[in-house]
Amino acid sequence: MTTLLQDLKYGLRMLARNPGFTAIAVLTLALGIGANTAIFSVINTVLLRPLPYHDPDRLVMLWERDPAKGIDHELVTGPDFIDWRQNHVFTSMGFWAGFPGSTDFNLVGAQGTEKVAGIYASSTLFSVLGVQPLMGRTFLPEENNWQGSRVALISHELWQSRFGSDPHVLGRTLTVDSYGRRDYSIVGVMPPGFNFPNRCDLWLPAGWIDVHLAERRSGHWYSAIARLKPGMTIEQAQSELNAIQSRIAQDHPIDLIGNAVAVVPLLDQTIGQSLRAILLILWGVVACVLLIACANLANLLLARGAARQKEIAVRLAVGASRWRVVRQLLTESLLLALGGGLLGVLGSTWALRLLVGIAGSRIPRLQEVSIDATSLAFTAGLCLITGLFFGLAPAWRISKPDLNRTLKEATRSGDALLQENRLRPLLVIFEVALSLVLLIGAGLMTRSFVSRLQINRGFQPDHLLTAQLDFSVSGFGGWIHPTATSPQAILKQIMERIRNAPGIVSVAAVYKLPRDIEKGLAFPVVIENRPSAASAGYPTADFEGVSPDYFRTMGIPLLAGRSFTEDDLYAAPWVAIVNQTMARRYFPNQNPIGKRLALGGRKNPGQPDYTDPDGRPPWKQIVGVVADTRTLGPRAETVPEVYVPFDQWPMQSPALLVRTTGSAALSAAAISSEVRAVNKNLPPPVIRSMDEILADSVAQPRYQTILLDLFGIVALVLATVGVYGVLSYSVAQRTHEIGIRMALGADKRDVLRMVVGQGIKLALIGVAAGVAGSLALTRLLSSLLYDVTPTDPLTFLAASLILFAVALLACYIPARRAAKVDPMVALRYE
Repeated sequence: MTTLLQDLKYGLRMLARNPGFTAIAVLTLALGIGANTAIFSVINTVLLRPLPYHDPDRLVMLWERDPAKGIDHELVTGPDFIDWRQNHVFTSMGFWAGFPGSTDFNLVGAQGTEKVAGIYASSTLFSVLGVQPLMGRTFLPEENNWQGSRVALISHELWQSRFGSDPHVLGRTLTVDSYGRRDYSIVGVMPPGFNFPNRCDLWLPAGWIDVHLAERRSGHWYSAIARLKPGMTIEQAQSELNAIQSRIAQDHPIDLIGNAVAVVPLLDQTIGQSLRAILLILWGVVACVLLIACANLANLLLARGAARQKEIAVRLAVGASRWRVVRQLLTESLLLALGGGLLGVLGSTWALRLLVGIAGSRIPRLQEVSIDATSLAFTAGLCLITGLFFGLAPAWRISKPDLNRTLKEATRSGDALLQENRLRPLLVIFEVALSLVLLIGAGLMTRSFVSRLQINRGFQPDHLLTAQLDFSVSGFGGWIHPTATSPQAILKQIMERIRNAPGIVSVAAVYKLPRDIEKGLAFPVVIENRPSAASAGYPTADFEGVSPDYFRTMGIPLLAGRSFTEDDLYAAPWVAIVNQTMARRYFPNQNPIGKRLALGGRKNPGQPDYTDPDGRPPWKQIVGVVADTRTLGPRAETVPEVYVPFDQWPMQSPALLVRTTGSAALSAAAISSEVRAVNKNLPPPVIRSMDEILADSVAQPRYQTILLDLFGIVALVLATVGVYGVLSYSVAQRTHEIGIRMALGADKRDVLRMVVGQGIKLALIGVAAGVAGSLALTRLLSSLLYDVTPTDPLTFLAASLILFAVALLACYIPARRAAKVDPMVALRYE
């Protein structure tokens, strides 16, 4: 311990005597260690930390699937769920209907109606998760029935915000006005932090949604979850459920979508494979940044060791062992790593705020991320490994000088020293190569993101507002036969008032808004006079109900035929408009105008067609063709689309599209005001601009691109520092030699050429190695790229030129300083 304390004190004194060297070394390491600490904290929370449920590794999600149809995850039907319960692999099973954000409940209070995220849950859901309420109880089995009690569970957050943490909240009444006004008695408050699934605040019994009707086997509405028995594997569960589903498929070949079952661990389902891949790639990137920082540290230690060779030689000459010198040098490198770690932890707290701020709500569990004990232990281990591993090679190299030669010579040729110590040039080459790999990766992601921003979506998003309405509250008539109180009538009044408001160009209604999904509601379609087929062989198309002004408001060109008019009512002949993709795919070399199609087709060959609620045939005559629009998913595809008149496609929660000329804020206020003026019972509309919706659709690619660009810039800076450091120390060591050269007639250009050439040689080798490494590694990004290949030559060339130019600048500065050496001063050097 006495020797260790001596080493620490001496190491601190030596670092204090060289504040510039110490500051650069600590800051370099802080960048690498801080970035790794931040990313590890995210990965530890999102990927590694168990879910907050009892024995979470045994929880799995269940989905219907059919690989032949390309269906991997389809919601489950109630009857299928009942059949699945006859298994030998699960201890319990539960389900829920809806998802927060798509099934928000209208909670009625003294101040009006407010939206609350909620689901319909089975009585077994909470026992499957192994979660007990903070107060009260969960649902009872008899509350699963259609006539079950009207009870409710609320989240801890809703208990605090709406009921002021009232300890007597149990038994109080909640009024929910969603597809019928009902009163629910609160029977339980869930514990803090429990919001399954995905920020849920209200749970209602699933019995109220008619789950057990056997004739609804085609109704795929439910998410299923199960708990594996101890010792059972996912493969065993998959095999048994596939056998059950195969029997169901034989008995119900028409109604069934999936003939197999997907069993997915709950953690994998929560995170998703794409997010897991993104986080692991980011961790690999910051690991590369740390390697570059450590290479810089090793180079700095070698350079500093070259200046201390006489000191080390004297210590060895007076009896110090080589191990004693190595230990002293390792102590100094560990002190540097410790300083970099402490500063890195401080920086990682800021980096975490940046990561969370950029991602927003796009990454599950990200709001839980913090620098915890595990993160600190990881950082401590990282500091130890960094200090030892990258300090050992320089310490071992420096601790073995030629005593006779070192003690005799007042100074040595820096060029000779560089030739003897080949480790430093190799480290520079390594830094440049690794930096180029990161730069090329960042460049590919940037080009991909720019391509996404430049996608022609097929409509004009600027000055376009959306307003989601909700007619699920009570007080409105039915959709099929319009009355004065029907949603159609109220909606038309709202549209007329908005159309006459200042700054409004046009208004349209639509069944569903574009969302961040790859495809919309794809329905099977049958075309008149085409051979009938089984349900799996039907063409499919995305159906959309729109009002007459929809195409003008969206800016979608009409290519043939006519648009919808106010005469296309429910009682009028049914019509449809198709997009270009639909026309090309299903009417090749034909004019689709006048052709007829139907939604769903026949139940089975030989059986009658489906009919509408009034018993009419389902045929819709195509009256127009419009240009394609692209989905908002990762690939921005064009899919077959069928547009039908708004009045012929009944809907409960339509949306408005409003084309404006003035301020979006003023127009949004006008929309809210007009909605309330027409009917005060309607919940306030959710108003967003189309630009905002489009920005959300590229939020995840934007997150990836920003982080990769940030780390690529850090790597470029570190590589520049590495090249500059090697040449700067080389120039300092060669001052005497440069003075002699200039005294013998060399001019400044010769000195510049000599020093710059030395650095450019290292940079070129590094660039060549980096290009080779990038060709192999950038393929890992292929799933994240859009409209750019992993080997895009333009990106490779641009990144190489940027790195080469920066390296040239790093070479020029020391070279210029060398060219200014005064020969007389240099000859008297040391």
